[in-house]
Amino acid sequence: MNVSSLSNYTSPSLRLRSPTGFWGQPTATVDWCEPNYQHSFYIAEFWNTVSNLLFVILGLYGLVRSMKQGFEWRFHTLFLSVIITGFGSAMFHGTLQQMHQQFDETPMIWGILVWIYIVFENEYKKLGIPNAVVVAALTIFGGGFALLHSIYHFTLVFQLFFGILAWLCLFRLCGHYAQVKDPRAKAVARSFLRNTLLGFGFWMLDYHYCSQLKLLPFNPQGHAWWHILVGIGSYHGPVFMQYVRMEQQQKKAEIVDVMYGIHTIVVHTDEDMANIKPKSL
Repeated sequence: MNVSSLSNYTSPSLRLRSPTGFWGQPTATVDWCEPNYQHSFYIAEFWNTVSNLLFVILGLYGLVRSMKQGFEWRFHTLFLSVIITGFGSAMFHGTLQQMHQQFDETPMIWGILVWIYIVFENEYKKLGIPNAVVVAALTIFGGGFALLHSIYHFTLVFQLFFGILAWLCLFRLCGHYAQVKDPRAKAVARSFLRNTLLGFGFWMLDYHYCSQLKLLPFNPQGHAWWHILVGIGSYHGPVFMQYVRMEQQQKKAEIVDVMYGIHTIVVHTDEDMANIKPKSL
């Protein structure tokens, strides 16, 4: 299969002519199972668009917390990629235009490359590869992908590439999970894995079984659920790796509840530890 055939691949639902709204007929290589312009003349896929709000909210919260806690730029960049992906995905689903599809898919690749940098840090240090070389290589790789993707619009290549890197990160994260002893930190990692895998299941159903889903009396909005579940996972994953990083640097940190199953990390300074009074017997 050549690049041309890859770039012209469309999902089964895209082969059916969609209602025309403000943005005109879809030019993206993928159209999802949600009926187009059903709820708004200005938004092609309403629920697939608004469900991206969770990426933006949790990404902003994670970024602010990361900066206040004094974490390294790698984590700031990771949360920033979550925010950008949320905006890009909303633009894609809101318009179903090919140019906006780029704003969704390319930041996803950039984000997963930051994940590669974080979770495999021990490996490239053992190999003696300088940090600057790793950063430069990943940056060039991300830039090269963005350039080629803007030219050839390859859908399957993007999906395969992102999928392989994501599974590599999940596999390595399981190794970090095995080394962590704190039960609350482990719970955050399980939330990341559970929501990501469950969200992927919804993605698969929406993408591959749209014709069967349309026989149901209601649309289960599988792709919107993918956004919601992966939005939570995209926040909890970095929080877990922040805890791992604190253990590597032999700093005291703990996972605390925020609300509704969302957690954050609190880093304790030496002054904080000195002010903690021992519990009475």
